[in-house]
Amino acid sequence: MPVSSRRRFLSNATCLPFATFAAFDAAAESPLSRRCPIGFGTYGHPGMSLSQSIDLVAKTGFDSIEIVSMPGYHGAPDQLTPEQRKAIGQRITDQGLQLGALMGLPNPNRERIQSDRRSVQKMLQLATDLAPKQPPIIQSVLGGGRWEDLKTLYRDVLGDWTRLASEANVRLAIKPHRSHAMSLPEHAIWLIEQLGKPDSLCMVYDHSHYAYRELKIETLVDQALPYTGYIVVKDIAMVDGKTQFALPGEIGSIPHGKILQRFIAGGYRGEVCCEVSSQVWRQPNYSPQNATEICYRNLSKMTADIDES
Repeated sequence: MPVSSRRRFLSNATCLPFATFAAFDAAAESPLSRRCPIGFGTYGHPGMSLSQSIDLVAKTGFDSIEIVSMPGYHGAPDQLTPEQRKAIGQRITDQGLQLGALMGLPNPNRERIQSDRRSVQKMLQLATDLAPKQPPIIQSVLGGGRWEDLKTLYRDVLGDWTRLASEANVRLAIKPHRSHAMSLPEHAIWLIEQLGKPDSLCMVYDHSHYAYRELKIETLVDQALPYTGYIVVKDIAMVDGKTQFALPGEIGSIPHGKILQRFIAGGYRGEVCCEVSSQVWRQPNYSPQNATEICYRNLSKMTADIDES
């Protein structure tokens, strides 16, 4: 478990606001941070350069960073030259972080099989360029539609993508999304099992996509645990019959501590990443710095009572 970011944070603590220092102090003692690297996704940093995002995530005290690499974002393959990739990878290391994940794979489409394949190859190359010794997971949703209409397409396309990922020594992680075709852990599990449980494919567990669906937490976690390689945390509320995402811990609608405790008890030791939804960062007066610090502070509080035994 890397701690260099926390050591650097302490050395600079006198330059930071008291609230941030308090947030760090809680996380430094958190059993979660000693079991699983805690990270932040740069999807929540609109308008910031990738270098600025790295510096902010490290300064706040996180262990790892997830870089948004979808088209048009600061971490997209076509945004980073070979020289820039080398510099970004070095900056991540110098700041005491690890690169936990890249966000973004194409949504499988029957009309774009070959172009999507090339996009995946570019993402795999980006992953290995940024962190040659320990390439990050590439995590993604798979897009909208009906599960029964798309599941065989997903299976066939992922079969090819996981072979490419295996050759690159990179792991792909597919995330069920409440409004997409693949919306439940059982869907991701079906795909993984259909493909023979390849080492290069796992699932992302994000409970915000299962809340308000009359699903039992214990059942979901136990079902997902053997297949989960990455965990994302954020909150969700029901407003006028519609769901609305929020910062993790902001609403208290999801017992993140209980969920993470169950994963850890079951042997999970992967990343736990705070995600800021576009529903949040598109709001007026959104502050990337404040959101980053709030996520860190809230995750620390929510996991303070995790049992390490």
